[in-house]
Amino acid sequence: MEKTSFAVIGCGVQGLSTALLLLHQGAKKVTVVSSAAPSTFDKSDPTFASPKAGANWQTFASDTDHRQQEYDESTYYMLWSLSFLPQCGIMRLDGFQFFDEKPRAFEHPWYARFVKGYGFADASHLPATKGFGLKYETVTLNVPKYLAWLVSRVKAMGGVIVGDTHLDHWEQVMKAVPGGKADVVINCSALGSLKLGGVKDAHLFPVRGQTILVRAPHVQRTISTSSSFNGYKGEGMAEAELKVTYVIPREDGIVILGGTYQKNNDSMEIDPKIAESIMTRCIDICPELVVNGKLPEIVEHSVGLRPAREGGCRLDAQYLATSAGKEVLFINNYGHGGYGYQSSWGCAASVVKMVRRAIGVPQDDKVLTAFLKETVGSEAREIVSKL
Repeated sequence: MEKTSFAVIGCGVQGLSTALLLLHQGAKKVTVVSSAAPSTFDKSDPTFASPKAGANWQTFASDTDHRQQEYDESTYYMLWSLSFLPQCGIMRLDGFQFFDEKPRAFEHPWYARFVKGYGFADASHLPATKGFGLKYETVTLNVPKYLAWLVSRVKAMGGVIVGDTHLDHWEQVMKAVPGGKADVVINCSALGSLKLGGVKDAHLFPVRGQTILVRAPHVQRTISTSSSFNGYKGEGMAEAELKVTYVIPREDGIVILGGTYQKNNDSMEIDPKIAESIMTRCIDICPELVVNGKLPEIVEHSVGLRPAREGGCRLDAQYLATSAGKEVLFINNYGHGGYGYQSSWGCAASVVKMVRRAIGVPQDDKVLTAFLKETVGSEAREIVSKL
């Protein structure tokens, strides 16, 4: 691992998590190359979604999607343990999922076996418009703070981050790597893989998400619901696309209100009518947003494009040849849609396994455990045994 040179394309949560885990595994030559960085990015850039995420841990994996379950479960343990480091900006809190009514054929979801405090929401938790809910302990992330922590750890471990670098073809990443070559290239370019030469994945598509950032430090629970509502239906938008409603508080007192799930919509413009609908829906499921009859202070309106992919995220490896004839191990890790954060560490661990297998290093199923012991220390003892 020490002698292998790595180039990571993309400076979002997947790229940074992957780079950091490689460094903790003993890699000495890791370069992250991106057109943007978390600290300096254009908010109108449609290809850089990580800084605009909510974000919280709430799995989207179905009961039969065992691959995604593995990614999400590992990441739950990781984020929970990292929440003991104040510099990460991760907050532990109760999470709720509300539904109009309890399904007739209700079965406990797959994650009920490991999330802390799983159970039914009682009547005191439910808003008047909802008849059933689930409750469990989860985490939310102060995204700017968390990304800054990842960047700082990558640099502290000896990694190099090269920003302001546009790539038309993946092979151009070599020009940004010290020495001009890499043995392993890891593609974490999200929606950038739509147009990245040598990849150009036609299965990728944008999913527009519009949110409102408000100041409401008294809100101390994260809530989501997928039930229908009577609200604005924009031109050309399916009603189902406007059913995503969520409240995600951060440790700094900012609360993310959302949202929309508009497939193949790449507009970065704020829609005032959708914003009005978001506020109405969020107050409906989280009445404490209104204090003494006053709406929360609006800090910012935001739009981001989730990098979704038909068939789920792409996580695979192949050998590709450069124009000079050099064989490179090329690993894809993109297309995570709205679950980039909650799957990040599980996906990074899978990348490490691919690398170890390719370079002939014995597999180690405890790479995440080792990372936590080195990074968090004694605070992680409660949970590292489960990884």
